Amino acid sequence: MFYSDKNIPNLLGECPLWCWRTSRLFWVDIVRSELHAKHFHSGSTRRWSLPEQIGSFAMTSDDNILLLGMESSLAYFDLSTERLSKIAASPGQERTRINDGRCDRFGNFIFSTMHQGQPPEAVGAFFRLNAETLSIERLPLAEVAIPNSICFSPDGGTMYYCDSLQGKIMRCDYPSFENQRIFTHVEGGGAPDGSCVDADGYVWNAEWGGSRVVRYRPDGTVDRKLSSPAIQMTCPVIGGAELDTLFCTTARVWLESPHDSDGSLHISQDAVNQGLREAIFAGRLTI
Repeated sequence: MFYSDKNIPNLLGECPLWCWRTSRLFWVDIVRSELHAKHFHSGSTRRWSLPEQIGSFAMTSDDNILLLGMESSLAYFDLSTERLSKIAASPGQERTRINDGRCDRFGNFIFSTMHQGQPPEAVGAFFRLNAETLSIERLPLAEVAIPNSICFSPDGGTMYYCDSLQGKIMRCDYPSFENQRIFTHVEGGGAPDGSCVDADGYVWNAEWGGSRVVRYRPDGTVDRKLSSPAIQMTCPVIGGAELDTLFCTTARVWLESPHDSDGSLHISQDAVNQGLREAIFAGRLTI
């Protein structure tokens, strides 16, 4: 069961990441081009306004510097000085922006691009920002309209990903990208959005339009479902001091009659399995 933290309402909350070094939860409001952080010991919050929408981001070796996947570029962002330092332009096609992303277990940043038109076209793709060279490599995966669910098994040998419009989550061997196959079909009317993996190798997926987060076994079968009063669940992450608290962002965009819970941060400690520390970007800092 979830309860809602309604103190920071979001239009399109996404990409929650738990920083175990500072006991802060970070997430973004894509539509408002904002980065948020909440310290769970003091309860204090902070907000940063950015010049572009942020689709995803990653922590780095410096507590005060994040790697941002912005609308048109990848950049380092200093949380103290609010300075941006561009690394590379987005490799996506025209009228696309950077969307979902997460570091692999080796410290590279895997990210995606999506079409900004309505309806979105399948011209998005998956890429890797190589931590050693800071160069961008296109991954040999099918083009997508709304890429999501990027996450990795505990040993780093399996990558999960999806096109939300297709209603299924995929997986492949990593980093070879061989054996691309369906992990699971999402049933019940929702669409697969963001995902994370716990210490047991189970996948937690937020369902856009499904009012729930579903935990899948490594074989793709359903283990449990956590219902929510919010309609559009966007992305889960397991954090907290003991890595046993489930956080999930939500959205209120495109809802005709949004509820107070829509757009709020959702939190649950019911039947949550041990999480994993988020992998950090291992690239050299150039800011």
